[in-house]
Amino acid sequence: MAVTRTAGQDLAGLVLPLAKALAALESSVARRHGLTSWQSAILRAAAEPPGRTQREIVGAIGYDRNRIVADLDDLERRALLFRRVDDLDRRSNRIEVTAAGRRLARATTRDLRAGTDDLLAAVGPGDERATVLRGLAALRDRCADDAWCTAWLRP
Repeated sequence: MAVTRTAGQDLAGLVLPLAKALAALESSVARRHGLTSWQSAILRAAAEPPGRTQREIVGAIGYDRNRIVADLDDLERRALLFRRVDDLDRRSNRIEVTAAGRRLARATTRDLRAGTDDLLAAVGPGDERATVLRGLAALRDRCADDAWCTAWLRP
Protein backbone atom coordinates (compact mmCIF):
# COMPACT_ATOMS: atom_id res chain seq x y z
CA MET A 1 0.00 0.00 0.00
CA ALA A 2 1.51 3.31 -1.05
CA VAL A 3 1.48 6.06 1.52
CA THR A 4 1.34 9.61 0.21
CA ARG A 5 2.94 12.28 2.35
CA THR A 6 2.28 15.98 2.00
CA ALA A 7 4.10 18.96 3.44
CA GLY A 8 3.13 20.55 6.74
CA GLN A 9 0.55 19.48 9.27
CA ASP A 10 -1.81 17.80 6.84
CA LEU A 11 -4.09 15.87 9.20
CA ALA A 12 -5.88 14.11 6.33
CA GLY A 13 -2.52 13.04 4.93
CA LEU A 14 -1.68 11.49 8.29
CA VAL A 15 -5.04 9.90 9.01
CA LEU A 16 -6.17 8.55 5.63
CA PRO A 17 -3.32 6.02 5.24
CA LEU A 18 -4.00 4.88 8.81
CA ALA A 19 -7.73 4.51 8.10
CA LYS A 20 -6.98 2.53 4.92
CA ALA A 21 -4.58 0.24 6.79
CA LEU A 22 -7.11 -0.37 9.57
CA ALA A 23 -9.86 -1.13 7.03
CA ALA A 24 -7.50 -3.56 5.28
CA LEU A 25 -6.68 -5.18 8.64
CA GLU A 26 -10.37 -5.63 9.42
CA SER A 27 -11.02 -7.07 5.96
CA SER A 28 -8.07 -9.47 6.23
CA VAL A 29 -9.09 -10.72 9.67
CA ALA A 30 -12.71 -11.17 8.56
CA ARG A 31 -11.66 -13.14 5.45
CA ARG A 32 -9.45 -15.43 7.54
CA HIS A 33 -12.57 -16.28 9.54
CA GLY A 34 -14.81 -16.75 6.50
CA LEU A 35 -16.64 -13.44 6.85
CA THR A 36 -16.86 -10.10 5.10
CA SER A 37 -15.82 -7.00 7.03
CA TRP A 38 -19.47 -6.04 7.50
CA GLN A 39 -20.47 -9.52 8.65
CA SER A 40 -17.65 -9.45 11.19
CA ALA A 41 -18.77 -6.04 12.45
CA ILE A 42 -22.40 -7.19 12.64
CA LEU A 43 -21.49 -10.34 14.55
CA ARG A 44 -19.28 -8.48 17.03
CA ALA A 45 -21.91 -5.75 17.57
CA ALA A 46 -24.67 -8.34 18.03
CA ALA A 47 -22.62 -10.36 20.50
CA GLU A 48 -21.84 -7.46 22.82
CA PRO A 49 -24.13 -6.34 24.25
CA PRO A 50 -26.45 -9.25 23.49
CA GLY A 51 -30.02 -8.89 22.25
CA ARG A 52 -29.62 -5.70 20.24
CA THR A 53 -32.19 -4.81 17.61
CA GLN A 54 -31.26 -4.59 13.94
CA ARG A 55 -31.63 -0.82 14.19
CA GLU A 56 -29.25 -0.66 17.16
CA ILE A 57 -26.65 -2.72 15.29
CA VAL A 58 -26.97 -0.48 12.22
CA GLY A 59 -26.37 2.56 14.43
CA ALA A 60 -23.47 0.95 16.27
CA ILE A 61 -21.51 0.03 13.14
CA GLY A 62 -22.70 2.73 10.73
CA TYR A 63 -24.15 0.31 8.19
CA ASP A 64 -27.02 0.84 5.77
CA ARG A 65 -30.25 -0.46 7.29
CA ASN A 66 -31.37 -1.97 3.98
CA ARG A 67 -28.09 -3.76 3.26
CA ILE A 68 -27.82 -5.43 6.66
CA VAL A 69 -30.66 -7.82 5.83
CA ALA A 70 -28.63 -9.85 3.29
CA ASP A 71 -25.75 -10.17 5.75
CA LEU A 72 -28.10 -11.20 8.55
CA ASP A 73 -29.67 -13.78 6.22
CA ASP A 74 -26.23 -15.25 5.47
CA LEU A 75 -25.13 -15.27 9.12
CA GLU A 76 -28.43 -16.88 10.10
CA ARG A 77 -28.07 -19.56 7.38
CA ARG A 78 -24.66 -20.36 8.83
CA ALA A 79 -26.21 -20.72 12.33
CA LEU A 80 -24.10 -17.87 13.75
CA LEU A 81 -27.11 -15.84 14.85
CA PHE A 82 -30.89 -15.81 14.69
CA ARG A 83 -33.57 -13.15 14.68
CA ARG A 84 -36.50 -13.06 17.03
CA VAL A 85 -39.39 -10.65 17.08
CA ASP A 86 -38.96 -7.97 19.75
CA ASP A 87 -41.49 -8.44 22.56
CA LEU A 88 -41.91 -4.66 22.93
CA ASP A 89 -42.13 -3.79 19.23
CA ARG A 90 -43.42 -6.58 16.99
CA ARG A 91 -42.16 -4.68 13.91
CA SER A 92 -38.58 -5.02 15.13
CA ASN A 93 -36.18 -7.96 15.35
CA ARG A 94 -33.70 -8.66 18.11
CA ILE A 95 -30.52 -10.39 17.04
CA GLU A 96 -29.34 -13.32 19.16
CA VAL A 97 -25.86 -14.73 18.58
CA THR A 98 -25.44 -18.49 18.84
CA ALA A 99 -22.59 -20.15 20.73
CA ALA A 100 -20.73 -20.66 17.43
CA GLY A 101 -21.32 -17.00 16.57
CA ARG A 102 -19.97 -15.87 19.96
CA ARG A 103 -16.83 -17.98 19.46
CA LEU A 104 -16.33 -16.45 16.01
CA ALA A 105 -16.94 -12.92 17.31
CA ARG A 106 -14.37 -13.49 20.10
CA ALA A 107 -11.85 -14.87 17.60
CA THR A 108 -12.21 -11.93 15.21
CA THR A 109 -12.03 -9.47 18.12
CA ARG A 110 -8.88 -11.16 19.42
CA ASP A 111 -7.21 -11.05 16.00
CA LEU A 112 -8.20 -7.43 15.39
CA ARG A 113 -6.86 -6.48 18.81
CA ALA A 114 -3.58 -8.28 18.08
CA GLY A 115 -3.19 -6.41 14.78
CA THR A 116 -3.99 -3.03 16.31
CA ASP A 117 -1.72 -3.71 19.29
CA ASP A 118 1.09 -4.49 16.86
CA LEU A 119 0.35 -1.24 15.01
CA LEU A 120 0.25 0.74 18.26
CA ALA A 121 3.69 -0.61 19.17
CA ALA A 122 4.99 2.05 16.77
CA VAL A 123 4.05 4.81 19.24
CA GLY A 124 5.82 3.31 22.22
CA PRO A 125 4.82 1.86 25.58
CA GLY A 126 1.49 2.03 27.42
CA ASP A 127 1.47 5.68 28.49
CA GLU A 128 2.30 6.92 25.01
CA ARG A 129 -0.31 4.60 23.49
CA ALA A 130 -2.91 5.87 25.93
CA THR A 131 -2.09 9.46 24.95
CA VAL A 132 -2.45 8.68 21.25
CA LEU A 133 -5.77 6.88 21.83
CA ARG A 134 -7.12 9.75 23.97
CA GLY A 135 -6.14 12.19 21.23
CA LEU A 136 -7.85 10.14 18.53
CA ALA A 137 -10.99 9.82 20.69
CA ALA A 138 -11.01 13.59 21.22
CA LEU A 139 -10.77 14.17 17.45
CA ARG A 140 -13.57 11.65 16.81
CA ASP A 141 -15.77 13.41 19.36
CA ARG A 142 -15.00 16.82 17.88
CA CYS A 143 -16.07 15.55 14.45
CA ALA A 144 -19.44 14.64 15.96
CA ASP A 145 -19.84 18.03 17.66
CA ASP A 146 -22.75 19.98 16.15
CA ALA A 147 -21.09 23.36 16.63
CA TRP A 148 -17.92 22.24 14.84
CA CYS A 149 -19.93 20.66 12.01
CA THR A 150 -22.06 23.79 11.60
CA ALA A 151 -19.00 26.04 11.49
CA TRP A 152 -16.85 23.95 9.17
CA LEU A 153 -18.95 21.48 7.20
CA ARG A 154 -21.55 23.75 5.69
CA PRO A 155 -22.10 23.62 1.92
